[in-house]
Amino acid sequence: MQITFEFEGMKEIQKKIEKLADEAEIRKVNKEIFQKCVDVTQPRMKAKMPRSANNAKSGKKGYRPPGHAKDNVPIKVTAKYGEVGWTLLGDAENWFYMKFVEWGTSKQPPQDFIYSVMEESDADYSRIADAEYQRLLDQKLGG
Repeated sequence: MQITFEFEGMKEIQKKIEKLADEAEIRKVNKEIFQKCVDVTQPRMKAKMPRSANNAKSGKKGYRPPGHAKDNVPIKVTAKYGEVGWTLLGDAENWFYMKFVEWGTSKQPPQDFIYSVMEESDADYSRIADAEYQRLLDQKLGG
């Protein structure tokens, strides 16, 4: 499961910005927002993730990932979204076993680190977007 965030409910600010800034400026600000959101989310996720004493037992023999998942949390940032984490439904990735950690198994209770980080970070996402859009508005309006 990866955390993907998009912003909704900021229509008034968005309309004002679209009138004042061109598409390239808006894309640049959006990418900055998503980068800052990723920068907030990734360390929180790493802090909540469990870490085995020896990852040589992780995964199937011959498919063992290089290092611990905690040390390899992937991020992706574009002008349209930001992502932190893995797609847990797929089995083709090195850290496919993280879905068992997140959701639990019959022998191991769930260790919710993805959804808890998403809920914990949600207020920060809005604060970051508000601040960056306000900065752009101030810049364009000379305030």
